[in-house]
Amino acid sequence: MAVLILAIFCVGTAELAPSGMLGDLSRDLSVTIPTAGLLVTVYALTVVVGGPLVTAATTRVRRKYLLVGLLLVSVAGNVVSSLAPTFGLLVVGRMLTAVIHGTFLAVCVVIAGGMADEGKEGSAIAGTQMGINLATVLGVPLGTLVAQHLSWRATFGSVAVLALVATVLILLVIPDTGGSSLSAAHELRAFGTWQVMGTVLATVLCSAGMFTLITYMVPLLTDVGDFPAAWVPAVLVAYGLGSLVGNAIGGRYADRSADAAVLALSSVLAAVCLLYWVAAPSPAGAAVFLILFSIATFALIPGLQAKVLAAAADAPTLSLTANMSAFGLGAALGSWAGGQIIGQGLGIRAVTVGAAVFTALGALLIAQTVHSGRSRRKTADDDVEQRQLTDPGMTSTPAS
Repeated sequence: MAVLILAIFCVGTAELAPSGMLGDLSRDLSVTIPTAGLLVTVYALTVVVGGPLVTAATTRVRRKYLLVGLLLVSVAGNVVSSLAPTFGLLVVGRMLTAVIHGTFLAVCVVIAGGMADEGKEGSAIAGTQMGINLATVLGVPLGTLVAQHLSWRATFGSVAVLALVATVLILLVIPDTGGSSLSAAHELRAFGTWQVMGTVLATVLCSAGMFTLITYMVPLLTDVGDFPAAWVPAVLVAYGLGSLVGNAIGGRYADRSADAAVLALSSVLAAVCLLYWVAAPSPAGAAVFLILFSIATFALIPGLQAKVLAAAADAPTLSLTANMSAFGLGAALGSWAGGQIIGQGLGIRAVTVGAAVFTALGALLIAQTVHSGRSRRKTADDDVEQRQLTDPGMTSTPAS
């Protein structure tokens, strides 16, 4: 598991690193900061579009060697980014790195779930998510530090070297569990089930709620809560630690029941966002609720992944990749919505209400999928009971 966490840490750091060195990038490549910020947007859009396509094209590749191949593409993308003489070539490097993101994380989740003991799949998924948490808590600050003392090129180069180390470790440590014998067409059929499609749509809404607030969390602290700017880094560290706590809570909860976990935690997240509106004008309240928001957000993520994995157990990779894309689509939607809320004159504080609305809609959709799943299982059990009554010789259902 530690090797998978390291590999995901590399992929996550590569995704997030530009946000901490936009000024260096803009000066060195002679572009404006908003233009440099497009590196984040391009990455997100490439994940949304490219992930399902790469997964569909690699369905039958043995998973261990698929991880190796995908990580080598990421290494190549970071090398191109590190050496790029122009902004255009840097964009190409970012797209190379991004195109493997969704598939890589999905395969890691599938492998981790397969390696876990029965009933511990949620914790295994949370373990892989820890790689992203660590990229947020450690990867971005360290990448920014390297960029400040050496150069932004050294940051991308360092990630490439670390990813190469992770590639070798995957070859040495991760067992070869084979690949899927299913075609891409079979994996696509998983989307014909409402349990998968409904959960993916709920992920878009919940992610939109998360990023409506995440995008503006620093202005919420300083402009609304009058929180001292000098203390913001400390609160952001606490936010990162909160993400680790939430991840652990969410994994353990999902072990017991993914349905119950996502239903409860999405409702909790909506409530936290709404209560954040009340607490936001207070410096202490703004800080406390940002940390509570972090815990609730990162507790929900493993459950959403576990719910998709359970619903598409015989064809999980494409469904999980689509759910990764759903997170990216929700992030773009939430960031845009937060800007619109502020642009309409409602103020930064109102983004907490927007976040609560998105998340509440996601919770309602999750509730509907849980209810429909229970109804379907009850109908199936009633059919079995009826057949047993009409056929006394029938004592059990055939193994599926």
